[in-house]
Amino acid sequence: MKLPERPLGDAIRLNLMPVDVSAGTNYPIAGLYSFGRGFIRRPTIDGSETAYSRLFRISKDQLVMSKLGAWEGAFAVVPDEFDGAFVSPEYPSFDIDSSVATTAYIAHLVRWPAFWERVNPRGSMARRKRITPARLAEIAVPLPDLEEQRRIASRLDAAEERLKEVGRQRDYSIKLHDSLRESMFSNEQLGEPARLGDVLTLERIPAIIDPEENYTQIGIRSFGKGIFHRDGSLGSELSKLKYYEIRPGNLIVSNIMAWEGAIAVSSEADNGCIGSHRFLSFKPTESVDIRYLSHFFQSRQGRELIKTTSTGTVLRNQTLSIKHFENLKVPLPPIGEQKRVASILERSNVIQGRVATQGELSNTLTRSLLHAAFSGKL
Repeated sequence: MKLPERPLGDAIRLNLMPVDVSAGTNYPIAGLYSFGRGFIRRPTIDGSETAYSRLFRISKDQLVMSKLGAWEGAFAVVPDEFDGAFVSPEYPSFDIDSSVATTAYIAHLVRWPAFWERVNPRGSMARRKRITPARLAEIAVPLPDLEEQRRIASRLDAAEERLKEVGRQRDYSIKLHDSLRESMFSNEQLGEPARLGDVLTLERIPAIIDPEENYTQIGIRSFGKGIFHRDGSLGSELSKLKYYEIRPGNLIVSNIMAWEGAIAVSSEADNGCIGSHRFLSFKPTESVDIRYLSHFFQSRQGRELIKTTSTGTVLRNQTLSIKHFENLKVPLPPIGEQKRVASILERSNVIQGRVATQGELSNTLTRSLLHAAFSGKL
C-alpha cells in the first residue's frame, strides 16, 4: 500500500539557537557524515579558535542537515550524546512537530537513499550546491498517520538492532584477527634476521604490448586487502608507462603505497595480468614461504620496517626504494614454522573475507528495509 505523502515542512519547523562566541569559552563541535551515518564528534574548541562570531546549539530530537552535504544524505536526528553540541551556520536545525511525525520515523526517513534523491534529483544542476531550509520543507515525503509511523519505526528499530549486533561481531572478529597476527610475529616467536635480497629476487618480465590485444592491469589495495583487477584495456589505450607480466606466487609490492600495507601475494587468478613499473614483483627462494612474508608486512613490526624504505615528504606519495627494501633484515624462523604461521593466518583471512561479506550484506539489507518501509511494503 502506497503511503500518503505530504511536504516535509508540515512535520518540521526551523529552530536555530545562535550563541555568541566568546574567547575563553569551550564549544563541543559536531558535524554530519554523509549517507545517513549520523553525527561526527569534532574536537572541542576555544572561542578564539574559530572565525565564526556565532555558533548554533543543537538539542536532542532535533533534525539537523548539512546544507552542503544534504544531497548525499548528511542528515540526522540529534541523539542524547550530542545534546547541547554546537554546529556552524552550515547546519540548520529543525524541531519535529510531534502532532504530525514521530522522531523515530523521521530519523529513519532521512537515512532513506530515495529521500536524498528527492532533496536533489539525479542530473540536477544544483548538485553539490547548498540545500536551503526552505527547499527541504518543500520536499514531498511519505507521511502516514502517527500509528503507522510508530509501527514502521518499531520494525526498523528491531531490524537495525539485529544488524548492529552483526556489526559488533564483525568488529570483534577483526580485532581477534589483528591480535592473532601480532602474536604470531611477537619477538619471542621470530627467528634469525635474513636480508630480503638474499631470499627474494626482483623479477621483471617486460610485457610486449600489442595495440590490438586486451590487457588486464592489477592494483593492490592498502591495509593488506589484496590484489584487484582493473577493467580490461586495449594495448593502444594503455599509458606510456612500462608494463611487466605478473606471475603467480610472487610478492607484489606497490612502490608508492607499500608503507600503507599495499603488499600482496599474486595467485593463479593474476597470471597473465600486467602491472606498471610501480608494482614490484619479487620471486621467493625455497628458504622462504612468501605468504609468511606478506603477513609479516601487515604486522606492526613489518609496517614500521617498510616505512624505513620509503622516501618522499608527501604523506600519500612515499616511494619505496628497491635497494633499501632488499637490504631490509627480516626475522625468519625455519621454513616449517613459516608455513605453520602462514597457514593459520590464511585460514583467519578466509574467515575475515566471510565477515566482510556479511558487512556488505548488512548494508544492502538496510537499504532494502528502508525502501520497503517507505514504499508501504513493510
